Amino acid sequence: QLTDRELRRIAFEQMEQVGVAWSVDVELYVRSSLTPDYNPITDFLGQCGQWDGQTDHIRMLARRVPTSYLAWPDVFHRWFLAMVAQWLNLSRDFGNALVPMLIGRQGTHKSTFCKLILPPELREYYIDDIKLDNAEQVERMLSRMLLVNIDEYNAKTDREQAKIKRILSEKDVQTRKMRSDQYLMLPRMASFIATTNEREPLTDPTGSRRYLCCEVTGIIDTDSPISYAQMYAQAVCELRQGAAFHFSKKEEAKIAAHNLAYRQETTPEQLLAAYFKPAERKVENLMTAVDIQRQLRALVPSSDVPSMKALTLALKALHFHHGAVKGVRGWYGKRRL
Repeated sequence: QLTDRELRRIAFEQMEQVGVAWSVDVELYVRSSLTPDYNPITDFLGQCGQWDGQTDHIRMLARRVPTSYLAWPDVFHRWFLAMVAQWLNLSRDFGNALVPMLIGRQGTHKSTFCKLILPPELREYYIDDIKLDNAEQVERMLSRMLLVNIDEYNAKTDREQAKIKRILSEKDVQTRKMRSDQYLMLPRMASFIATTNEREPLTDPTGSRRYLCCEVTGIIDTDSPISYAQMYAQAVCELRQGAAFHFSKKEEAKIAAHNLAYRQETTPEQLLAAYFKPAERKVENLMTAVDIQRQLRALVPSSDVPSMKALTLALKALHFHHGAVKGVRGWYGKRRL
C-alpha cells in the first residue's frame, strides 16, 4: 500500500524525467489494474534459488535453541513448513494452528530468535504483540502479517487466550478494504509463535495440543549468520515434494502429552488428584460425578468442593475414563488409600 509521500515521490521523479507530471494521474495509474500486483512473499521466495538438498537449514535454526526437548527440531521443522505453506495458500482446509512456545527466563534471547525466523526482506511483516480488543484490526493483521509473536503469553487474560485459540483455527479472514465499505474474504497469512517466562503457562486443559512447548535451558544463538535463501528454498522444495506440513492426530496426542508438564493444575484438579485416581473400566469402579462430589464434601470444607462443571473438567483433564453401566453414566475411579 503506497503512502501519499511515496506517490508524490513518483510524480516528482516523472517530472524530472519528462518535465511534467500530475500526481493525480500517477495515482490513477498506480492504483489501476495496469500496475501488476506486488507480492513480497513470492518475490522473496522466487529469489531464493534451489536448495542444495543436503544441509537441513530449518532444523539447524531450531537447534540454536538449547533445550532438553529432543523432538524440538522435528516439530519446529513441521511448523516452519506449515508457515510457508500458509503463505503460499497450499491448503484450503487448514490454517497453521500450532504455536511454538519458548519458555525460559529473561535474557535468553527468546524474542530475538522469533524475529530472526523471518528474513530481513520480510521482517516488516513481523509483529511482537497482538491487540485483541479490536476485531477489525485482528482480522487485518491475520491477512497482512506473516509472523506474530505472542510475547509474554502468560500476561494474557483467560479471555484473550480464548480469543487466540479461536484465531488459530481460522483459515480465511474477512477484512475491509482500505478507504472502502467493501469486505473481502482473504486467506489468512499470519502464523504464530509465543514466548513466556512462566514455567507453567498453559491453563486450558482442552487446548494444550495447540502449543509446542519448548523449555529454553540456556542462551539462544542469535549472532551466527543464517542462510535465509537456502532455508526457505528448502521449505519450498520439501513442500513441492509433498512433505507433510500438518500433524496427525497421533502426533498431536504426543504433543499434548508433552505439554502436560507445562500446564497449570487447577484447584479442582489438585483436589481430585489428592483423593481419587483413575481405575480400570470395571463395574465396581464406576462412580457418578454426584457420588464424587458427595465424597469430597465429607473430606474438605464445602467452600473448596468444585462445582459440577469444574469437577467434570478436572475428571477429563486427569484422564478418568467415562462410561455407562445399565444406563447410569459415570467415571471409572478409586479412592486413594
